Amino acid sequence: MTRRVTIAEVAEEAGVSAMTVSNVLNGKPGAADDTRRRVLEVAERLGYQPNVSARNLKAGRSGLIGVMTLDLTNQYGLEIVRGVADALAEAERELLINATYQDAIRERERIEFLGQGLVDGVLMVAPVLEEATLEVLRRANLPCVIIDPRRLDVPLPRVTVDNYHGMRAATQHLLDLGHTRIAYIRGEPDMESTTVRFQGYSDALRLAGVEVDERLVAACDFSYACGFRTAARLIAEHQPTALMAGADLIALGAVDAARAHGLEVPGDLSVVGFDDLPQAAQSFPGLTTVRQPLHEMGLTAARALLSLVEGQQLLLDDMRLPTELVIRGSTVAPRIPDAPGAPSAARPAGADHGPR
Repeated sequence: MTRRVTIAEVAEEAGVSAMTVSNVLNGKPGAADDTRRRVLEVAERLGYQPNVSARNLKAGRSGLIGVMTLDLTNQYGLEIVRGVADALAEAERELLINATYQDAIRERERIEFLGQGLVDGVLMVAPVLEEATLEVLRRANLPCVIIDPRRLDVPLPRVTVDNYHGMRAATQHLLDLGHTRIAYIRGEPDMESTTVRFQGYSDALRLAGVEVDERLVAACDFSYACGFRTAARLIAEHQPTALMAGADLIALGAVDAARAHGLEVPGDLSVVGFDDLPQAAQSFPGLTTVRQPLHEMGLTAARALLSLVEGQQLLLDDMRLPTELVIRGSTVAPRIPDAPGAPSAARPAGADHGPR
């Protein structure tokens, strides 16, 4: 019996992604004409024959995987979903996306809907996941994997990242540059990752002999607007020389808040984020940040879920991926104070910055 050719083999031979092969073979738009021709030629030459419908019908499955993300404009969630889509394309499955907008009731209602046999399993990105929703999952016997859970005691397989060492490394980077007045804008307080990242920041300071100044610490949701407002207040009231944020969008808001106060980034204020969204590399200056492997998180979670759907046992329930400090142009050593005894701090709006 001839071995069946997979989409992954077609993709490798054609030099494109599995998602591109899937889109071409399913007649979806997006691929260039020469790419489309190459994929079709390789598929024919290798003898690729799709049989998804027959396989799913025989197994009593839909061939669909549900994905519940925060919303359809959040770049963080979209990068994760991109990884999910690539993994599902390899497995010749399709995804069904739902946006929850961090609404616990909507989240539970969508799970009830999907659990009626519409999907074979569900992936949830940073869900609220109240007990009532967990009960719905149990009753529906619906395989589920959580990505970036709000709390770590959720009794479900989950994909997380090393938040602690990521933020600790970022803090150490600023300390090595000579900063000691380092402000910190935490993320949403009900998320485990927020607490763990703050611990990495605190431990790095204390190990360097720098006490955590609570006046330099503030809370914020994961948004540009909140980052702008919160950073503006910290800059006006406490003049830090550096500012760290629990998310890139907060950090990007802080960059613009500094400029609104007449400060230069990084000359007057160094800024560090967390995520490494595409905007981090596209901003000016480029944002120093802690890279979460968002695409890999989606791939890992989707592959784990597919194993569960196939009735396999996972080796690990907590799949933790490494983070990486990415140093760009938004961090430099602090300016030397003009007068003896003056604090090493960013200057207020309107100050004469003088030569660099």
